[in-house]
Amino acid sequence: MKLYKIIETERRIFLVMEWVKGGPLKALIQARVKEGNKFSDEEAAKIMRALLSGVDYIHSKDIVHRDLKPGNSQVDTT
Repeated sequence: MKLYKIIETERRIFLVMEWVKGGPLKALIQARVKEGNKFSDEEAAKIMRALLSGVDYIHSKDIVHRDLKPGNSQVDTT
C-alpha cells in the first residue's frame, strides 16, 4: 500500500494512502461469520503475513500504529 501524502495540522496527522480493493478486515470477518464460512489456515496465514509485514515496515520508519484492529486493517480480496 502506497503512502502518497502526509498532512499535518496542529492537532492531527493525516496519511493519504493508496485505495485497497476489498475493504476492512472487520467486514470480511463479519461476512464469513454470517455465511458460516471459516478462514482456511492458508487464508489466515496470508492475512496475518500481510498485516505483520505492514507493521514491520512502519516500525522500520519509526512509526507506531496505536490502534491496530480489524476495522482499521484493509484487505485485498483480489
